[in-house]
Amino acid sequence: MIERIADVPSGVTGFRIVDELTDADYADVLAPGLRAAAAAGDVRLLLAAAKGFDLVTLKSRFEELRNDPELDLGNSKEWRRVAIVADANFIFRAAFPAFSKLVPVETKLFGIDDEDDAKAWVSA
Repeated sequence: MIERIADVPSGVTGFRIVDELTDADYADVLAPGLRAAAAAGDVRLLLAAAKGFDLVTLKSRFEELRNDPELDLGNSKEWRRVAIVADANFIFRAAFPAFSKLVPVETKLFGIDDEDDAKAWVSA
């Protein structure tokens, strides 16, 4: 399940993943929210995952986002930053540089307790 984060800085689009990210979550919440942000201008994405969420599942979703012609991820000048807040183990942290290449904009991984820092960074 995914839900919008209401208390994000102006110009930031935020989502919280609280359980498995399903096809319906992607189609009904994530993709439309990002399309609206891209249409409005600069996209600054905050993605916060609940403790224990399997971050590897994000890889396939970002591949879908990357291939969405309405988002133009990787080609559009409107994309600015992506902050991911997660309970990442050392294996994912080590692999994060390769993962972040799926999103060819500035991307940073934050610890599960660092959501406020992520909000500040993504909005800068």
